Amino acid sequence: MGIFDGLHIGYSGLNASQSGINTTSHNISNVNTPGYTGQRINQQVNPPLHSIPGDSGSGVRVETINRIHDEFVYARLKNSSAKMEHHQFLKETLQEVTNYFPDLQESAIANDLTKFFSSWSDVAQYPNDSAQKVILAQTTSTLAHDIKETREQLVGLQDRLDEQLVMAVDEVNSIAKQIADINKDINRVESTYEANANDLRDRRDELEMRLTKLIDATVFKGKLRSDNSVDRALTDQGKDYNINIAGHNIVDGASYHPLYLQASAGSENGKLTNVYFMDQDRRKVDLTPKIKSGRVGAIIALRGDGVDEKGHATNSKIQEYIDSLDSFSKGLIEGVNSIYAHSPQEQIVANFPDGVNDGVKLVDVDGLNEGSFDLIVYDQNGNEVARRQIEIDDQTIFNDPSATEKNSLVEKINRIKDDNGDNDGSNDFDDFFEATFVNGQLSINPKSSGYSVAIEDHGTNIAGLTGVHRFFDGSSAKDIDLNVALAREPGRIRAYGKPIDGNNDVANKMVAFQFQEVQFDLPYGNKKRDTVEGFYRALTSDIASDAANAGHRYDAAEVLHKSVEAQFNSVSGVDMDEELVNLMKYQTAYQANAKVLTTVDRMIDALLGIKQ
Repeated sequence: MGIFDGLHIGYSGLNASQSGINTTSHNISNVNTPGYTGQRINQQVNPPLHSIPGDSGSGVRVETINRIHDEFVYARLKNSSAKMEHHQFLKETLQEVTNYFPDLQESAIANDLTKFFSSWSDVAQYPNDSAQKVILAQTTSTLAHDIKETREQLVGLQDRLDEQLVMAVDEVNSIAKQIADINKDINRVESTYEANANDLRDRRDELEMRLTKLIDATVFKGKLRSDNSVDRALTDQGKDYNINIAGHNIVDGASYHPLYLQASAGSENGKLTNVYFMDQDRRKVDLTPKIKSGRVGAIIALRGDGVDEKGHATNSKIQEYIDSLDSFSKGLIEGVNSIYAHSPQEQIVANFPDGVNDGVKLVDVDGLNEGSFDLIVYDQNGNEVARRQIEIDDQTIFNDPSATEKNSLVEKINRIKDDNGDNDGSNDFDDFFEATFVNGQLSINPKSSGYSVAIEDHGTNIAGLTGVHRFFDGSSAKDIDLNVALAREPGRIRAYGKPIDGNNDVANKMVAFQFQEVQFDLPYGNKKRDTVEGFYRALTSDIASDAANAGHRYDAAEVLHKSVEAQFNSVSGVDMDEELVNLMKYQTAYQANAKVLTTVDRMIDALLGIKQ
């Protein structure tokens, strides 16, 4: 080993120290750069010269520059970030929904209901006072307006969620394409120069983090390798990299396969978009129901993942609120209209839903129940002159044109029968009115003038469903309103049950209605009995509870995320104190190696001086 070997050894030390200083400087300059992970040089002894009396060292080399990255901790960080993003979006959206139902402040629909029944109470005290009827019409219109406006806000929220879904999926595609491009660069750098593309990997990790916050993507990086030169550093090899969403790869190494969007047919508002993947056979696979995490998963949970036969979003928290508001409104409309039908009129016209024909069973019509109702005839003086009870069982049909079926609605109404039990064949219901059923419309028409007819229901809901004498128009929160004729002329509102001056039977029944249980038809055939106010309070309580639970879940997710983030930063983050120590260490090493070069240089000068 000669004197020039010492020069080479010192030079290798200078290079290694310079590389350490450069790496430390790079760490310090990026201490506040999002997504940056600290880097360390991996120094190795140069291969020695094997000679007698033993191996002679040949200096040092920087084998690699590694980033300090624990893939397992990073995976936990991605997972906690996705959960926090998911619950944060749910929390913020549900808090917005609670603002549509400000009933904790005794305003909006709950307050409207109180005023509605209070106005009926005033009408009951002064049944002939037109001013009280005008106030009733105003409070009714306000109640209907607030119900419709609340529903419109919920539907509008669904629309906005759909728009956010479209933007989020576009961002997913953009990120996936960027990752595929970065994979191409990583493969090129690491295969050509046998180096670690640390900054490219940091950029890819940052994009992965953004992606998992948006959607529940699973990243596969092939077999991990452990780099023992850096404490707890686990690094992917950069091969067989792919990103999978709901069982389909949107990134395969440097290849990118986008997600597609398509509007669902038949949705109520026409704005429900689904997420699809195009497989190798060019077939679209609907991924929407399978996406459960991230911002997109939260959007789908709130907005819905499909459309049912009624055009309503399925598996949708917002749709649940809309359906409950519709059920509440339907129960209110039918309950009030059923009571209002107690007020007699010259003719009854009942319109049943489409598809109802002669042979259909009444109990098969959605909203009609087994039970009975009374048809009551009044004369011009308000005297009850006839009453017939109509029983409806599980076999009652609407009509039998052959007149052989004794269990039809029309036959029961028209049957010649001694209703009064007085053996007088001229003062029964069939002597004053007769029924016809044509194209789903039941008409009960007078046989002579001077008489009126009313319906008193006992659980069938026939008057409420068909609106034989409407106080409310509409059938749900979408179209509820005060009957247009009553809105134009509030003085026509009837408070009486018997057509005599001062009678207030209907108004009293309306006041009592607020305390009576009503059957509410829920989606998919479910039913619930409650008072009108009780059902609405339950709805608002559910919304408040959902928002509170979302807040609690977000708080828990945030605590977990902060814990994992602290662990990740302790491994991969840049510690300024540590970097400054390293800077001094490499600076000292650099100065020492420079001293070696100076010493060797003097040795060479001395050697040359001897020669002279």
